[in-house]
Amino acid sequence: MVNPDPAGLLPDSVAAELLRRWAEPHRHYHDTSHLVNGLVALETLGGSRLELIAFWFHDAVHSNSTPEDERASAALVADLLEGHEAPSDITEIQRLVMLTAGHLTAPDDIAGQRVCDADLSALGADGDAYRRNVEGIRAELPHLTDQEWVHGRSEFLARFLERGHFFGTDRARGLWEAAARANLRDELENLRLANHSGSIGP
Repeated sequence: MVNPDPAGLLPDSVAAELLRRWAEPHRHYHDTSHLVNGLVALETLGGSRLELIAFWFHDAVHSNSTPEDERASAALVADLLEGHEAPSDITEIQRLVMLTAGHLTAPDDIAGQRVCDADLSALGADGDAYRRNVEGIRAELPHLTDQEWVHGRSEFLARFLERGHFFGTDRARGLWEAAARANLRDELENLRLANHSGSIGP
């Protein structure tokens, strides 16, 4: 795997603990690939040191429970970074982590926008990569029946498509907005077709 921390943003012990978490076996989308790809996206957007650290932490706890996972990940920031970062910086990192629960930011919160845009950048992946990501998300929810998955995922996609834009920064919109909107529209249409055809199983 590509070294996700070539600049040494984190103490070795902290990076090792976070990588252990990101590599947990139940993760199929929210895994080290998501971490690495998101960090690359954030660097592309000009993310600061604290923003990059926040991305390291944003899904450090992952049980598919929002916003509980983000709260636990934010608490982990203090646990792992105490003594390594200034208290004010820890508070800012925690704030950025919590924003990824809903990806809604104030118009003047450029740091928050960049972190959220990086987290959502995979929505704008090419079609094959997008479909693999969706398969990974589905695999993280094995307790759902096919009908429950189609219903819940369709509702999520429809709500998300109602947003005026997915990304907060102009840079991210230019890079990923059109492809992301097309991906979500195509997925929603395919789910509706599967539902109408009765091919989604019991």
